[in-house]
Amino acid sequence: MLRNVRRRPGMYLWRSELSYGGLVNFVMGLDLGTDGALLNGFREFLVLKLDGGDNLGWPGLVKHLSGDGTEAAVDQIGPGQAGVDCLFDLLDEFLAEASNPHRRTRIHHEYVQWLQRQSWYNQDLARFSSSPPPEMLDVDQACAMSGVDRPTLFDLVAAGQLQLSRAGAEVLFYRREVEQLVP
Repeated sequence: MLRNVRRRPGMYLWRSELSYGGLVNFVMGLDLGTDGALLNGFREFLVLKLDGGDNLGWPGLVKHLSGDGTEAAVDQIGPGQAGVDCLFDLLDEFLAEASNPHRRTRIHHEYVQWLQRQSWYNQDLARFSSSPPPEMLDVDQACAMSGVDRPTLFDLVAAGQLQLSRAGAEVLFYRREVEQLVP
């Protein structure tokens, strides 16, 4: 469909000339129509291509990859700009690669590896929203501290009264949440 939009924008966007902002809005609408499945991994794909820009959304990343890394707002980029052609080219490349679910998973995996190589990335902060990481308890420690048995502990999780986390296969609980269960 996007190739048809590129060839005949007037049929889809009611304009014969495409603006970057109009195309971005159209693509975002397509993505919303698929509950995010269409562009799942697109931003990560662009970060890997640019080797940076993790603080940007995909429209800003495309601008940088098009060589138009100016400060102009997305809706101020006019028709005929490099961003329009670049976005179509990048979408073609991404959608061809991501058509295979294993390749889409690989994009996410490579992105996580890229993040871990960055000097500014803090895995504890990303995982726990705090650094240093919060103190965690294993299942037996959580049972002992709260005074409940294992089935009751997991009933609390199922009821949404206690949040669990994982480190590999090990189930962990936030100590501060378990302490709140103690009468």
